[in-house]
Amino acid sequence: MEAQKIDKKEVDGASHGYTEPLGLMAQLQRPSIKLDVVPVLDLLLITLLFSLLFTRFVMVPGVRVDLPDSEMQMQPSNLPVAVLTIGNRGMLFFDGAVFELSSIQRGFQQHIQNTPAQEVVLLVKTEGSMDLQLFLKLCRMAQDAGFVQVQVAGEREALPNSGAPLPAVPTGPTADSGFLSVM
Repeated sequence: MEAQKIDKKEVDGASHGYTEPLGLMAQLQRPSIKLDVVPVLDLLLITLLFSLLFTRFVMVPGVRVDLPDSEMQMQPSNLPVAVLTIGNRGMLFFDGAVFELSSIQRGFQQHIQNTPAQEVVLLVKTEGSMDLQLFLKLCRMAQDAGFVQVQVAGEREALPNSGAPLPAVPTGPTADSGFLSVM
């Protein structure tokens, strides 16, 4: 039995024999667990860049323009007028027919050919809101077809802050026609 104890001590001494005499086991410390800040900042920066690159930004549909009040009035003209009405769903009513945007150019050209006068004015009337890009395309098509001027007709609306309508439009030879000349 004593032989077994001696052998056990020799085995234990052999396993701890190299570090015991110098006391190295007492000097060993567990490494502390720290979070390094630089890799975390790198990941945050990469995440920010990806979110900026792959995010769809909402663009404002237009620019607000505050128009100044003016006493300027449009001079009445004796030129023949062709009326283009834009419906709520983008339908185009012109010269007694219904057109799409792709076919209205042909309708403009036929109207100019059938009108004996050299100069014709196009009056654009909307029954709802009108997309600015659509309006600009129509103006370009009208100009290419031969219209000399494009006018916009609109109705007077109540002011947003008050429930009262705008003052009545004066009548007579100096009255404003309610049209806005574009071209």
